[in-house]
Amino acid sequence: MAEKKQKNGKNGKEGKETREETTQMKGMESTEKIQEKSKESKKSWFSDIPIYLIVLLLVLGMVGSYAVSLLLAPAQTPTPINTGDDKIVKIELVYSEDCGFCRKGNTITDLFDFKGIPYKTEEIEAGTPRGRQLIADFGIKSLPTALVNEKELNFYTTEKKAMDESFITKDGKYIVPEVNLDQEKVYAKMYLDKTGCVADTNSGKVAVDFFDDPYSETSIIQTNKINQALADVNDSVELRYRYVEGRSNSLPDDVPFELESMAATYLYCAAEQGKFTELNQAIKGMYCNHIGIEFDATQEEIDTCNLSKHYGIFLSKIDLDGASRRVGLDMNALAACKPIAENSFSEAARNALAFKVTRIPTAIIACTYNVPIEQIKDAACKVDKSACS
Repeated sequence: MAEKKQKNGKNGKEGKETREETTQMKGMESTEKIQEKSKESKKSWFSDIPIYLIVLLLVLGMVGSYAVSLLLAPAQTPTPINTGDDKIVKIELVYSEDCGFCRKGNTITDLFDFKGIPYKTEEIEAGTPRGRQLIADFGIKSLPTALVNEKELNFYTTEKKAMDESFITKDGKYIVPEVNLDQEKVYAKMYLDKTGCVADTNSGKVAVDFFDDPYSETSIIQTNKINQALADVNDSVELRYRYVEGRSNSLPDDVPFELESMAATYLYCAAEQGKFTELNQAIKGMYCNHIGIEFDATQEEIDTCNLSKHYGIFLSKIDLDGASRRVGLDMNALAACKPIAENSFSEAARNALAFKVTRIPTAIIACTYNVPIEQIKDAACKVDKSACS
């Protein structure tokens, strides 16, 4: 698949220019194309969105370009459009107490705050009779989900048009799952429909499907956070690496997909051998190191990875083989694993689409919870108490 967009120079030392970009989802048999205009800087590393999500948002119609523009826009102080009682939009928030690390709210309310649309919320626990009825009546597949009154949005014509293009309606209500429209924070959600997800593992341990792009600016800056979170549950979970290319992938546009995804191939196989965090550290060390030991990078170097002479240059097979030997991977097992890893990329993208994994790096725990990095242990512990130790 091809992708055309304007990025920084090879070392990424200049701020990103406003650009028009046309992308195609890599690793999937998809021909959808989109155009996007945005202005961003290297300081917005926390706002990484998978390329497939942009396709999903703009082409498949889950959320329209309005929501994407809000997601990419900087925070603003909202100015209420109208505060009259007759202009207040009613929102029913269906949530579950079974997901204690999920919030009761939904980022659609953040979006309304952003636009200054007054609203009134009613929180409904999923296990109550009314909660169960709403889940059945509206086909709710994940929690939290917001049910937004359609008629009461008539006053807000621009926003209603965007909602009409973005969300399914039934019985006069928009069905709005949590799609993480907040650029500064990733919120957990719980799946009610697990169709297509395999929770069983060969080891009998809790399955952790970790969605990531090693060249994503977000993944880079969170390297130590990722490694620590996974190390905390290393003995009690089975880590399954899922490569999904991020929108803020730091490599130049002309890098072929097989080279761009090579590091992900090695990380997939490292996870199979229980050495993901070690190889992830070595890869980010090589990529972000300024001076000193080649396989090691300080947090300061990771934070300023775009100043490294290696930044924007994909790691070669020689680089990755060297890192693999350094961390003690079985090279014969690695060779056997590589074709399997490469074949996994399309499936990973399909799973991400099906389960609406809207931000990376994040994880799906036992096909039940989609959580940010810092909540992996909490979610694994919820599934299996042995993961708490």
